[in-house]
Amino acid sequence: MAAELLTAARATIAAGHPLELTAPRPVGLVRTEEFAAELRERLAGGLGFVVATGFPVAGVDPREYEMAYWLLGLLLGRPVSQSGKGDLIGRVEDRGADISSPVQRGYESSADLPFHVDRTDVVGLLCVRPAGSGGLSRVASSKAVHDLLAAERPDLLAELYQPLPNDRRGEEQPGEQPWSGIPVFSRTEGGFAARYVRRFIVGSQRHASAPRLTGSQTAAMDALDEILQRPGFALDMELREGDLQLINNFHILHARTAFTGGGGRERLLLRLWLAFSGSPELPEHFASLYGATAGGSYRGGVWPPGAAPEFIGRPVPAFG
Repeated sequence: MAAELLTAARATIAAGHPLELTAPRPVGLVRTEEFAAELRERLAGGLGFVVATGFPVAGVDPREYEMAYWLLGLLLGRPVSQSGKGDLIGRVEDRGADISSPVQRGYESSADLPFHVDRTDVVGLLCVRPAGSGGLSRVASSKAVHDLLAAERPDLLAELYQPLPNDRRGEEQPGEQPWSGIPVFSRTEGGFAARYVRRFIVGSQRHASAPRLTGSQTAAMDALDEILQRPGFALDMELREGDLQLINNFHILHARTAFTGGGGRERLLLRLWLAFSGSPELPEHFASLYGATAGGSYRGGVWPPGAAPEFIGRPVPAFG
């Protein structure tokens, strides 16, 4: 599969095809298609995450492994923008960003990142270079957290089914309010979805128009965080060169430990955000942040001002 994908990447580069939202879905990649189908099945059900090894990174031109990653993403779903700069493949690396800033996201820092989700259906992280020290990836089941809270503190769990304000950190589109009200846990038709980024919830309080967090809401988040930190609850893993981690954001919370450099080969992960045909229907509370709530629709992402594409809301396979 790796050889087939790399050959296709080289042919795509030679043909001059760029990374763009309307890029056609690759055809003729028989082994890669089979692999992608298995990945889609695992992401839609079961654990909701997978780690694949042996992606062609070592000794490969960066343009080639980036294109290979892009082509695999097109077989899994449809990429969305990851920032106001319109990044379609994000570089997760230390650029000295200060995550205490209310308008700074964490992927450009080396700091410890608490458990959270991203604004997309599926997130992919391809390890090009691991850290010299630290940088462990951590994953935890949002449903397992939910069920423990239901057993231990149902009163606090009820608070997390109500909308909590989420700071949009200056990434809202023109005319939109700077925060969105979204529950941490939601029941969907035939499914379950979680959205939790505590930094963004707390950060919403800088906006006078956002509802004030109550003591019960804060206690509920404290209880959720305490469960996530219990020994053995989360799965910690070291992503090594060529490892690809894929996560269903509505089923899995992810985190990262702080890291330091790697002796001239600094930690670098390439990130894809994907809208996914196997995604669940979402409650209407999600519409302001994701743009669409229908299961399997093109949605999510962070877009440059005024640049959200007109095909948001269409079924994922129906374009490109």
